[in-house]
Amino acid sequence: MKKFLLAHYEKIILAVLLIAFAALLYYQLLFVQRAQNQDVAAKVNPVQMPSDYKPIDFSSGPKYKMETIFSEWNTVLPDEDTTTKTQMMVPYPMAECVYCHTLIPANAYPAIGETKNGKCPACGKALAPRIKIEDDLDSKDDENSNGISDEWEKEYRISDTDASSDEDNDGFSLLQEFKAKTDPTDPLSHPKYITQVYVDAISQQRFTGLELVSVDMTKSDKKDWVATFNVVRNNRKRSEFVRIDIGTFKNNNVDFSVVDIIVDEKTQAPIVYIQRVGKVERIACRPKQTVYDPAPRVRFLNSLFSRTFISSVGADFKLGTEKTGEELYTIISADPTTKEVVVESNGETPETFKLRPAPKDSSATEKGSSASSDSQSANTNSDSPFLQKQ
Repeated sequence: MKKFLLAHYEKIILAVLLIAFAALLYYQLLFVQRAQNQDVAAKVNPVQMPSDYKPIDFSSGPKYKMETIFSEWNTVLPDEDTTTKTQMMVPYPMAECVYCHTLIPANAYPAIGETKNGKCPACGKALAPRIKIEDDLDSKDDENSNGISDEWEKEYRISDTDASSDEDNDGFSLLQEFKAKTDPTDPLSHPKYITQVYVDAISQQRFTGLELVSVDMTKSDKKDWVATFNVVRNNRKRSEFVRIDIGTFKNNNVDFSVVDIIVDEKTQAPIVYIQRVGKVERIACRPKQTVYDPAPRVRFLNSLFSRTFISSVGADFKLGTEKTGEELYTIISADPTTKEVVVESNGETPETFKLRPAPKDSSATEKGSSASSDSQSANTNSDSPFLQKQ
C-alpha cells in the first residue's frame, strides 16, 4: 500500500482536487437555482402592500433633497455649556488644555475681554480668557511672505528669506527674534533661553546600596542609640554603626551623618534621619526599606536644541554660553503630579519662572529623550547654548 501511494501520489492529489472542484460547482448550481425559484415565486405571488401604503418618490420629493438635508437650518447648534452636541458633518471647535493637554471644547476658554476664568472639563483647572493675536502681516509689508516685515529685514540688513535661519547662532530663528523685537545680528540679544525649556519627566531617585538594618534603642538617651546601616564602599557591602551627631559614614563615595532618630507612633518602628555632609536636609530611613532622595530629580528638555539634562531640586543649572550670554537658575520646587517646576534666576533682580511639560506633538521630545544626560557636558559646543549642569 505504501509503495502504491508513493508511486501514484500525484494522481491521488489530482483526483482529490477534481472531486472538491466538482462539489463546489454542484453547490453553486444549487444556489443559482434556488435564487431563480425565489424570483419566480415573488412574481407569481407578489407581496400584498397595506391599503394605506403610499410610495415615496425620493428623486423628486423636496424633503429628501441634499440641499434641504444639509442646510444650516437643519443643523444642531451647540449650546454654550454642552460638550456632546455638534453640527452635522461639521467638526466641533476644540482646543488643548494647557495643563492636562486633553482636547476640550474651545468655548471652555472664555471669550476675549472676559474677566472670569473658565474651567477645563477634564482636569477642572481654571482657564484664562483668550487673548487677541495680532493679524498676519499685510502682503505689502512682507513681499517674500516669510512672516517678517520688510522694514525689519532692511533695518538689520537681512538678506536670507528663510525665517527659520539663525544668523547670529544664538539658537533663535529670525522669526522668533522678529516677534521678540531682539537684534538678530547680536548673539547676546535674544529671548530668554528659559522660555524654550520644558519639563520632560520628574522622578525620585533611591540611594543604591544604602539600607537601615536596625536601631539599638536600649539606652534611655536617644543620643546613645546606635543605628546599623548596610552601605556600599569600593563596590563591597559592609556595615556601619553610627549615632546622632557623632561620626559619619560613606555610601558610594557620598558622606552621610545621622541628625535624628524617632519612633513612629503608629508602627513603633524607628525612623532614622540622615543628611549628606554639607547639606541641610532630612532623609528618612526605615528598617529594611529603600531610601529615597527627598529632592525630586527633573529631566528638562530644551526645545531649541532637542537636548535633555537631569538635575534635582535645590541644584543650579546654566543656559547659554559666554558668547550668547549665560543665564543661571536654581530649581526651587518640582511637582511630580502636575509636572510643573519652579526655577529662579540668579541675578541682581531674581525672577521666578514656572516650567511646564513639553507639548505632546513636540518632535523635540522624541529626539531629546534619546540623548544621554551623562554625555551632555562631553557634547557641549561653545556655540550651542543648550542646557548645561552648573
